[in-house]
Amino acid sequence: KSTKTVRRTFANATSCGERSPDMPIQEKEHSTRLLPHSPQSTAMASQSQQPPSPPPPPEPTSISSLTDDLLREIFLRLPDLPTLVRAAITCRPFLCLVRSSRAFRRRFRELHASPILALFLTPYMRAVIPSASGSPDPDTTAAFADLLGDDDATEWGTDSQIPYSDGYVAFVNRSTDQTASYSPLNIGAPAQAQALDIYPKPPREGVDAWLEFYTLPPDQEGQRPSRVVCVRHDSSWACARVAVFSSHAMKCQIFPESRGLLLERDRCTIRKLVHGFVCWLQSENCILALNTVTFQFSRMYLPPPLRGPYTYLSFELGQTKDGKLCIVHLQEFTLSVWLWTPDDDGVERFMLHKMFQLHTIVKEITKRSVLDNVDAGEHMNVTDGFVYLSVVHGRGMQSSQWFLSFCLETAEVKLLFEKTCRIRCLVDPYIMAWPPSLMHDKGDSETEVAGDTVGDDGPVGTEEVSPVLFTALQSFKEALIDDDNAKLVEMDAFLVDDEISSLLNKISTLEAGLAAGRDCVLRRAHSNIYVEGVERRSWWEMCKGMLGRVSSHFFAN
Repeated sequence: KSTKTVRRTFANATSCGERSPDMPIQEKEHSTRLLPHSPQSTAMASQSQQPPSPPPPPEPTSISSLTDDLLREIFLRLPDLPTLVRAAITCRPFLCLVRSSRAFRRRFRELHASPILALFLTPYMRAVIPSASGSPDPDTTAAFADLLGDDDATEWGTDSQIPYSDGYVAFVNRSTDQTASYSPLNIGAPAQAQALDIYPKPPREGVDAWLEFYTLPPDQEGQRPSRVVCVRHDSSWACARVAVFSSHAMKCQIFPESRGLLLERDRCTIRKLVHGFVCWLQSENCILALNTVTFQFSRMYLPPPLRGPYTYLSFELGQTKDGKLCIVHLQEFTLSVWLWTPDDDGVERFMLHKMFQLHTIVKEITKRSVLDNVDAGEHMNVTDGFVYLSVVHGRGMQSSQWFLSFCLETAEVKLLFEKTCRIRCLVDPYIMAWPPSLMHDKGDSETEVAGDTVGDDGPVGTEEVSPVLFTALQSFKEALIDDDNAKLVEMDAFLVDDEISSLLNKISTLEAGLAAGRDCVLRRAHSNIYVEGVERRSWWEMCKGMLGRVSSHFFAN
């Protein structure tokens, strides 16, 4: 019993914090910490159970916090080239971001078809503006309304009978009746390429020839300067001479005359400038091609399925994304692609590359299960690996017409716009080229950038008629005269300084009108990413919202 009393007393003493004289200090302190009702243990337990303090809040992230590589990845996901232009000219860093990377521009071109800004109808170059809503903006249409307007004070005017055909505007000198034609669009050609034909003044006795000029822009890698190629040939193409003007050397190089270019009874019908070649399509079976690297003529024979009269109406010359010459043929909803490439024996010829069946695509576009009264392939054009074509349903005035882009690499189809009535005359697409202001990293940009923003009134990379063409005409005349009186007489029949200067001024006016119309399309009507009726919003507000949506989608994925 006494032992139990001692133990009870010890327990009561220790519970009240009293120390037993016989207990070592360290052991008693250890026992005190272990007791559940000790004040010290309660405090220590409460400290150990407290959650850790939260980390400091992160710094707010803005679009300016993103690296250049991330911004370019976001820009690659923009829907089209006009939207990229709007984003790039929002502020100086965005503009430099696009300019400084050739790889980015090349990748963007591979992912996005160049948009159609307008369709020009023969013979008066009346513009049809694509619109997602089907109702073009009247101000945008008016911007292209007077492209061929004549000023009585100018020496040159447009042809009164057929002022526009096959992408060329016909000019007539009111004093001398000399004629010239100029292609501001150069359908399917590389960006910033123009073509000019000059015919001799009547009477043309002793001068059975005309001059064709083609401007070749610098390549994307900056390894080749701007050049102008002049081809002088007679009406029968029995002989031809080539001269090349380089913007670096600032002089013309004359190549030897070539003879016997055409086959017997062949005539050139269609011509086209594509990457690496100036092509003249001869009747039935052959293409005459001028290589723009070696400046040698050669014949390219069409593949057997494409030979025969009028077969050229069903195919188009163009180029792939990597710049290879190709032929795209469309017949009965089957699209075939032929590449100019070496065969197994190393001989270059057109070889079948791909075939696509468009039946399902056309049914989805037209929303019709049976393709009766449906035609495909009208107004076809091939540019940088994309085929632009139209699909028509119906024969009457209430026909429906869809304009599409088709990627030859991915077979992706995009509906560009739709019209409720059929365009019955020939049309030429005005395909937007890559603006020079986004290509050249130069201080005196054609796009005005003030501070960190771009004003709404500035042009979007306006490119007028190439200045190198002005210089090339005079240099070509001086190079061909060369103390040869016969050539002097011939050149005077083509190139009189005052008359040529007046013609180039007329061309510059046409180019300025096209640039103004293009800028109006870019700012108002083309992209359906913006809400209609918010024309007064600044570009920064529009691009900020658009970039925010794209970047959110980018990071979410």
